[in-house]
Amino acid sequence: MAREQVSLYIDDAAIYVLLSRGRQVVRWASVPLEPGLVAEGLIRDEDAVAARLTALWQSQGIGVKKVVAGISGISYLSHVITIPELPEEMLPEAVTREASAALAVSLEEVYISWQIISSVPGEITIYVSALPRNSVNILVATLRKAGLDVHLADVKPLAIARTATEPLAIMVDVQPAGFDIVILADGMPQVVRSLPLAQEVPLEENLPTIIEELDRSVIFYNSAHMEKPLDIAVPISVSGELAAREDIWEQISGRQNRPVQVMPSPMEVAEGFPVSRYITNMGLALKTVLASEKGAIAYFKIDFNALPEVYRPKARKLADILLVPTIVAGLALVAIAAFFAVSVSVHNKELRGELELVNQKMIAEHVTAQDIIALSGNVTSVEATKDAFVADLDAFRANRDKVNGDLWEANQCLPGAAVLHKMDLSVRETTGPAGEALTEYSLTLEAYTTNEELIMRYGDDLRASGRFDLVVITKVDGEPRDYNYEITVSKSI
Repeated sequence: MAREQVSLYIDDAAIYVLLSRGRQVVRWASVPLEPGLVAEGLIRDEDAVAARLTALWQSQGIGVKKVVAGISGISYLSHVITIPELPEEMLPEAVTREASAALAVSLEEVYISWQIISSVPGEITIYVSALPRNSVNILVATLRKAGLDVHLADVKPLAIARTATEPLAIMVDVQPAGFDIVILADGMPQVVRSLPLAQEVPLEENLPTIIEELDRSVIFYNSAHMEKPLDIAVPISVSGELAAREDIWEQISGRQNRPVQVMPSPMEVAEGFPVSRYITNMGLALKTVLASEKGAIAYFKIDFNALPEVYRPKARKLADILLVPTIVAGLALVAIAAFFAVSVSVHNKELRGELELVNQKMIAEHVTAQDIIALSGNVTSVEATKDAFVADLDAFRANRDKVNGDLWEANQCLPGAAVLHKMDLSVRETTGPAGEALTEYSLTLEAYTTNEELIMRYGDDLRASGRFDLVVITKVDGEPRDYNYEITVSKSI
């Protein structure tokens, strides 16, 4: 079963939260924001917004603290660049410098994100984008104050584009605080416009601005694609406040009277779910789904992580991740092998003693048929013991793979801000309800973290993995910002 994940978007008017599992919407919630807390996509009061987030999480009983966050498209810049083919280790610096020049921005003021679109011998085509450092830094700081851990981020218009159900689309999302326009073609956002709107005024007053920007976007696209302009049959897909105002669709259809429709839902939703209000959140949720879902149909190629490198959990080397599990598994293997060796040694010693007695008999009294029969019985007994040991060893090899998979999951679920100190593995034989022999093991994980909520989230993620029969937080010691804790997981294999 897919894990539950949370997508979060904050604009000038409200906070929107969506809980989903795969393509299924599970729950949703929002809370309005007082004017001035957020302005033109920039959080102005971190403490107040963090308090609203904390209250929302508590009132809704949301246990997941790891979120996919949306970033306002206001002041967002993007471009497609082409650079010479370079060694992989040289690409980041070369792309960053070229993006700075193409977008005419200072690297001290923006974060650059990028994604390779295509490459041919000698040339690489790359989509680059820039987001203001100030707005991103404040967003991450606010979420952390609320005890939330953002591990993935995307820009709002790109999240909207990801929900497209057709390869060619004109998408207009109008919310109380602003609107976004995206023209999608060939899997790329060909035109992106994000602008704020005057709040607490009727939609009709903001309509001229929306229509003007929409006409300008279509004209810009057509002028850049004169060989293949937008066909009149391509509809304008609307969401947000426009979705419920069919009475004004005629005004936005333009001089060509282009058809207008509500954006279809790209996810499975419950009856009464306000699709148009949460279109951004669904695009954020699909960011992970489309990347992992086999055979998923996506009409959008752009899928970089807009969260700056400085805020991402530091990737641990595979050797570091596997070191503890490998040692634990190795020690278990050595212990079992030693047990087998001791058992075989004891039986061999007994057999040598019996064989010595037989040899003495053969010398003193000559061998008899009864001696041969007795010796054959001893050989048969030892062979049966050997077969039992081989069967146990085969079972251990199968169980070893299961245990290694569980150890890997324990590492994968570890929050980025937590440090794993050690793992202790204990194994015991037990009997199942039907009298069958079972092997039960307990794995104790000792880790350190600066946030008590990360401890609870780690336990929740381990339970959500479905790999363990029981997950218990057995100990929490230390003071705030210096917690030492143990989690014990157990299962029968």
